[in-house]
Amino acid sequence: MSTPTPPQPPRLAVQAFWLTASKLVAAALNIGLPILLVRLMPQTEYGIYKQAFLFVTTTANIATLGVGMTAFYFMPRLPERGGQIALNILVYNFIAGWIPLIALALYPQILQSLFRTDALGPLALLLGFLVLLTLSASLIQQIATALQDIRYSTLFVIGTQVSRVIMLGGAAVSFRSVESVLVAALIHQILSLPVLFWYLHKKFPRFWAHFDWQFFKEQLGYALPYAAVGVLWVIQRDLDNYFVSALLGPADFAIYSVGWIDVPLLSLALESVVSVLIIRVSALQQQNRKAEIRALTAAATTRFAALQLPLFAILFLAGHDLIVLLYTGAYERSADIFLISILLLPLGALLVEPIARAYKELRGFVLVLRISTFVFLCCALAPVIHHFGMIGATVTAVAARAAEHLIIAWRAARAVDASLRDVRLYVGAFKVMGATLVAALVAWFVRNLIDPALLIPRLLVVPFAIAAVYLPAVLVLRLPGWEMLSRDRLLSLAKATLRSVKSA
Repeated sequence: MSTPTPPQPPRLAVQAFWLTASKLVAAALNIGLPILLVRLMPQTEYGIYKQAFLFVTTTANIATLGVGMTAFYFMPRLPERGGQIALNILVYNFIAGWIPLIALALYPQILQSLFRTDALGPLALLLGFLVLLTLSASLIQQIATALQDIRYSTLFVIGTQVSRVIMLGGAAVSFRSVESVLVAALIHQILSLPVLFWYLHKKFPRFWAHFDWQFFKEQLGYALPYAAVGVLWVIQRDLDNYFVSALLGPADFAIYSVGWIDVPLLSLALESVVSVLIIRVSALQQQNRKAEIRALTAAATTRFAALQLPLFAILFLAGHDLIVLLYTGAYERSADIFLISILLLPLGALLVEPIARAYKELRGFVLVLRISTFVFLCCALAPVIHHFGMIGATVTAVAARAAEHLIIAWRAARAVDASLRDVRLYVGAFKVMGATLVAALVAWFVRNLIDPALLIPRLLVVPFAIAAVYLPAVLVLRLPGWEMLSRDRLLSLAKATLRSVKSA
């Protein structure tokens, strides 16, 4: 009797498409929350709200030490132990979540030390519980993605954002206070936990009864060497926010945080592609198939650039008008910060994280680099903010991240034995860059013909002008997606998508 062939995972493009699409919908829903809050709260109050959630996000990301990401490494390799993998992450997150809770309960002055304001002190215990629950509830999206379960990962990404926006927005409209929004966030995380346990039980019946101490240590053993790198990345990513908040106060921090935009525009498609690519690159690295890793990375980079670069061009040209329209003229200063911060968007097309995670020998290099960047930011941010304000902080943070990303990309290329001959793999990406540049120049010229006071016409003309130039170039130059633009193919795709949506 022959052994049944295990079901093959969906293609990389299919997984990345549905994960990206779900996050696009989630972002579209989530973008309404800050737009609502800036109209309901005074600028200082909104800055305090941003400080509270900055603390929760930073603390939760540090406390997890990357243990949640082990699901992407172990589940493709040991699918039969998926329940144990999920249980180990849950156990760790629950234990780790108590550390910040106890610290805030015993010493709420931590918040005053970080943000130089007394407004968060009375909320310390609430923030501690929110960190504890966030650690466990966040697993609902990670597990479904690690299992390459397109249907449920899409459902969870969209569903959690819909419920979050409704609950937090409802609390803001009803009570108009930071405390009410935090309570709503806490209730939302509590309600997410039964859904998480239902899904895990559905995939791995009685998963809670299979704890294995040896395997738990093995999972931690994989995560902890990356922990220092991950913690430094989290702190480094948020460090400029803490400096601006402490040195300039909540009102200016509200301006600064809007400039970095409160939706995942900088990492929306990137997170989806990287989450899927980590699984594939890890499997190829295990078999020492470096040539295939280089080809896979190049193909993913080219397809990702075809989405990312036109999106960057649209946001860069329409960014000022977009910020003023969405966040009112009170936040116009945020537009300059936004235009600087999105310079990181095209850099994300260099997909280096999957390789850096797959090759253990890169851990030490990345750790030293992150420490160097962290020390540089700690030394540079305070004097830069004193002399140049929020713009100086933005330029410094963007320059540090860009330099670090390029250095890691160089080291990752060496790890997979890349050479100058491999540049030919990126010919499609160079074509995308050229087509995007021409389209952006045309859109810039057309937009400048419209009165600056007419925000909506100026906003609308940019994507239409870029599409008018870029889409024909896709067909002529056969850029990624060209095969999808024929009439028959578009109709076929629409019907297939409709069937998939109905089935899901």
